[in-house]
Amino acid sequence: MSRPKKPRNKAYRPKGACDNPLGIFGGMGDTHRDHLRRIQTLNHLAMVDLAQGRGTREQWNRIVGAINIANVMCEMGIGDEFRQATIDARDALLELGKRAVRNDDHFVCTGAELTAINHALDCHDAQLENVRAIDVDRAADEVARRVRHRINSTSVMREIRREAA
Repeated sequence: MSRPKKPRNKAYRPKGACDNPLGIFGGMGDTHRDHLRRIQTLNHLAMVDLAQGRGTREQWNRIVGAINIANVMCEMGIGDEFRQATIDARDALLELGKRAVRNDDHFVCTGAELTAINHALDCHDAQLENVRAIDVDRAADEVARRVRHRINSTSVMREIRREAA
C-alpha cells in the first residue's frame, strides 16, 4: 500500500472556492440580500418609533449612524446627488437630539424633521442597493474613525453648551 503524499510546505492550506465569482462586481442587492434587508428593516423600525414618539436613544443613534454612513458614501462619490438630503437630515437629527436632552430623552420629531430624515433614509436605501459590501464597510470604518478622533463631528451636548453661552 502506498501512503498519501505529504505536502512540501507545512503551512500549506488550500485556497477557498468562491460560490459566485461574479458576485464581487455587483451591489449589495444580490449577494448580501438578507443582510441588506435586515439593516433596512432595523433602520425603518427605528424611524417608525421615532415618528410615533416611542423612540429611544438607541434608535436615535441607529438613525444617526445610517445618516452618517450615507454622508460619507456621498463624499466617496456614491450617490453624491444625495448630499444635501443627508445634510438636512443631519441638522434635523441634531435639533431632535437637543430637544430630547431638554425633555429627559423623549424623542419627538416635528413634521419638517420627519420629512428630512425620511427623505435621507430613502436616499441611503438607494445607495445601499447600488453599492458593494466592501464600500459600506469602508464608509462605516470612516465614520468610526471620524467619531473616535472627533473629525468633522458635532456633539449634541457641545451644541447645547455653545447655545447657552
